[in-house]
Amino acid sequence: MDLRRLLLVFLVIAVVLASSFFLLGYDETVKYTRVGLTNTSSIEMPISDQSTNSVINNGIYVINDTKHDLTLMYFNSEQGNQIAAVELEYIRNEFAANAVQETLGNQTVWHNEENGTYMAFIGNHITHDNILIICKDPEMLEHMIASARYVYFNEETNTTETINGENASAAQNASSSGVDSTKSASNQSSSSNVPAGYYWSGQDADYIREYDDANGVHHIDRLHGPNEAIDTVNNKHYTNGVEDTEAYNKDFN
Repeated sequence: MDLRRLLLVFLVIAVVLASSFFLLGYDETVKYTRVGLTNTSSIEMPISDQSTNSVINNGIYVINDTKHDLTLMYFNSEQGNQIAAVELEYIRNEFAANAVQETLGNQTVWHNEENGTYMAFIGNHITHDNILIICKDPEMLEHMIASARYVYFNEETNTTETINGENASAAQNASSSGVDSTKSASNQSSSSNVPAGYYWSGQDADYIREYDDANGVHHIDRLHGPNEAIDTVNNKHYTNGVEDTEAYNKDFN
């Protein structure tokens, strides 16, 4: 075998080995993190470094994740304006007009077969939260629908509803919700001072905010309690910035 053929063999072997290492190390599993939307709602979204936030029509908040072909819009009808409410319903109707109605995760969704996108318009008529999700991955959409959480009367629930033409007005108007106005006002006053991004956690009896930083460390920030950081890569735990791994393991292992 001459030198040229020998080099060609080595090149082929190198390419095969490199491809094998890449395939073994590549993980397609989508990882999620809980994101606080309004003072009364939160949802799990895929972790992404290609996500942007914006506001349209003075009330509709938009999260656009180009990495996962995902757009999420949310609006609270008690906190927003009527123009934004009408615009969000118009966006829903425009998508539904060119899509086929299906059921996904026990919720009605709309599937645009031409471009392969799915849309869900969900919410909760007691908290007046409206959430519109558009993406191409039905499994991702189902996960997000199931993960939606709403807070009212200082209690958390995962009761979500498909918002369609029959109950859209109920989600957008406090007067038609059937909720005692005194209780509703009390709930709003208790959550009005909650910063954006925090959501109620019944387990911790406090408002918390969860996120993963650039190093993959998971943070749990509490509004009225200690903040935690969990480094799963190095198996370390921090409370208010101080490492307490040994004490944490004794308590929870």
